[in-house]
Amino acid sequence: MEILENVDVRDFCTLHSGGKFRYMARVSDPVDLKQVYVFAHEKDIRVLPIGGGSNLVFNDDVLNVLALKDEILGFDILAEDDDSTTLKIGAGENWDKFVERVCSMGLSGVEAMSAIPGTVGATPVQNVGAYGQEIKDTLIYVDIFDTINLKYKTLLKEECNFRYRDSIFKTEEKGRYFITSVTLRLSKKTPEMPNYPGVKKYFDEKNITSPSLVDIRNAIINIRASKLPNPNQIPNVGSFFENPIVDKSIFEKIKENYPNVICFELDNSKVKIPAGWLIENAGLKGHNFGNVSVYEKNALVLVNNGGATGQDFANARDQIIKIVFDKFGITLEQEPEVIKNN
Repeated sequence: MEILENVDVRDFCTLHSGGKFRYMARVSDPVDLKQVYVFAHEKDIRVLPIGGGSNLVFNDDVLNVLALKDEILGFDILAEDDDSTTLKIGAGENWDKFVERVCSMGLSGVEAMSAIPGTVGATPVQNVGAYGQEIKDTLIYVDIFDTINLKYKTLLKEECNFRYRDSIFKTEEKGRYFITSVTLRLSKKTPEMPNYPGVKKYFDEKNITSPSLVDIRNAIINIRASKLPNPNQIPNVGSFFENPIVDKSIFEKIKENYPNVICFELDNSKVKIPAGWLIENAGLKGHNFGNVSVYEKNALVLVNNGGATGQDFANARDQIIKIVFDKFGITLEQEPEVIKNN
């Protein structure tokens, strides 16, 4: 395994912006992880695990990190019964190719997360989800390398402390664990159609009343393609802001002036309002901030118009947050992680 120096960040993130990694290595065998972390300790730098680079925003400096590209592969059936199949997947596997494979096997539980970019190992970090499904719904455990003790071990789902777009890997144990594989239990039962207006409309237009697993996957792919730009064609990281969770009283106040406001009820006191709706109704859909624009088809997405720097994205983000707060009294939170020197 080779450790490279001064590697261009832009080649390893879907936003195509940022400076350079001080060091970088690719790992395809978990055994090599000890060597990487010993090297980083000797150089007194932190290790930055990266998968597909689809949820990261990089600073423009030479980043004093050892970027670790996860290329650990694997697809193993651990157990099977009449109702389910348990699979262990290498963390470096492409997420959407994995979803495509299990859908072709008739296994449900992740089909609504079709067309999400990135690797399998990245999904537990922020409890990736879409159209009513989250990775925590099917996850049994993750195999990890503990970078403090330099030991390999397993964390059960309960130990990952999953929350909405959050987990111990993103917060309280951030940087400690390197995920080497993910074990999921998927269902053989007939899948339920996601209860979302866009999905229902898609099937109504095609006169499909009992969609199959592949039908649902194709629907999600088509719906996402109509709203989200392909990062290989238009650099972006997908959703740039989290959907805010607010008190119902705040929602009701907004509804007085905007009867068409959308929300998803969480409990008796809290609702989730789509960040994209807030940004669009603040008049920012398609708005240009120089080298950065709010995507014209989806206000939740910021795109690189060409040559945008990490600072350009930070400036656009801050202006959007201020405008939305001034109009609705809600503070948006950035979803992708910002990587910078401390």
